Amino acid sequence: MEIINAFVIIGVVVFLSGLIAYLGDRIGMKMGKKRVSLFGLRPRYSSIIITIITGVLIAVLSITVLLGVYSELRQALFNINDVLYRLEYLNKELAERDKELTNLQEDISAREAEIRSKEEIIAEKDKEIAEKDQEIAETEVEIDELSKNREELQQRVEELSEQRESLENQVNELQDQIAALEADYDDLRELANQLQAGVIYYMGEDIVYQKGDVIYSDVLEGGQSEQKTISELNQFLQEANKVALKKEIEVNQETGMALRLQTEDILNAAQIIYNMEPDSRVIVSLIARVNVPKNDWLYANFQLNEDFQVFEKDELITSGEINAENSSQAIEDEMESLLQEINEKAINQGLLPDNSGQVGSINFSQFYDIINKIKEAQGIVRVNIYAAEDIWREDRLTNNLSFELEELNNNE
Repeated sequence: MEIINAFVIIGVVVFLSGLIAYLGDRIGMKMGKKRVSLFGLRPRYSSIIITIITGVLIAVLSITVLLGVYSELRQALFNINDVLYRLEYLNKELAERDKELTNLQEDISAREAEIRSKEEIIAEKDKEIAEKDQEIAETEVEIDELSKNREELQQRVEELSEQRESLENQVNELQDQIAALEADYDDLRELANQLQAGVIYYMGEDIVYQKGDVIYSDVLEGGQSEQKTISELNQFLQEANKVALKKEIEVNQETGMALRLQTEDILNAAQIIYNMEPDSRVIVSLIARVNVPKNDWLYANFQLNEDFQVFEKDELITSGEINAENSSQAIEDEMESLLQEINEKAINQGLLPDNSGQVGSINFSQFYDIINKIKEAQGIVRVNIYAAEDIWREDRLTNNLSFELEELNNNE
């Protein structure tokens, strides 16, 4: 539609220009024939002036039509400085866009390099998967071989069954002899029945606490006044009782207490805490005295351990060297060995272990983040492990460790 309008405007301008030229020519000819004089000039010059005026009218008409139709042309003609300024601004913006495009291309190159690195890791994992598949195939072969020997084993089972019948007959004879002996030991048999009933009861119930499990633990300050010591120990027992109530155990409906403690144990613990040096710290723990089945009483004992600072913040706990060229499994084994070394050192220096003999462990994601950083390095990597904060005896080694990786050159 815009192209059609343009051709229409051009046609109008051409037509009007031709019309003006024609009229100018006719007027000039008539004035020449009549020898009309303009401004006192000779007719010849008067004709020239009319021709000039005709050309000027044509130009004025063309410009007027174009400026009237195209506002952009009008703005460009009368605002040429603004157009030039905007053109300069657009050139600067184009240069900035080019610079941003260059930065984006550099980022893309970096991303591509990172992707290649990840692809190498994936390729290595695929290799490990292929090795595991090979192991699975070998295992399946062994299973097939074992299946072939099934008939022989079945025959052996039948032979053993026959021997079992013979042994059962012998057992029956021995049981008859035992029955005769038990007749002379009624008291022992009654006691055995009671013990057996107790075992059956405990085996039939779910155990909510194993003997030696820590029910609750906290750090109290020693060497305080008697009233302060009793108040804090009472608060400790209240918190411990809240923790115990989360399990399905027997509760005294009158007192709301689930813990079964001896009064002399409580007084003894309070006396020990009271007699400690001022500003000292003691780790107070409640330990299950026996296995506690569901809906049974929770018998517990106190366990007191002096608290002290095992590692200071930024202290080097241990370090080890790992070859980054080794397989992933080898690197993981060496890293686990290093963490076990930390566990043993922490226990030797006073950190309290749990029932499994551990003092904590780093989380899965942090462990494999360190493994990946070692694999990205070259040659021998020294792993330095520091205390990220002050670590006390009651703490766990979890998120309070910091790891530093140092690549060693060939000379080192």
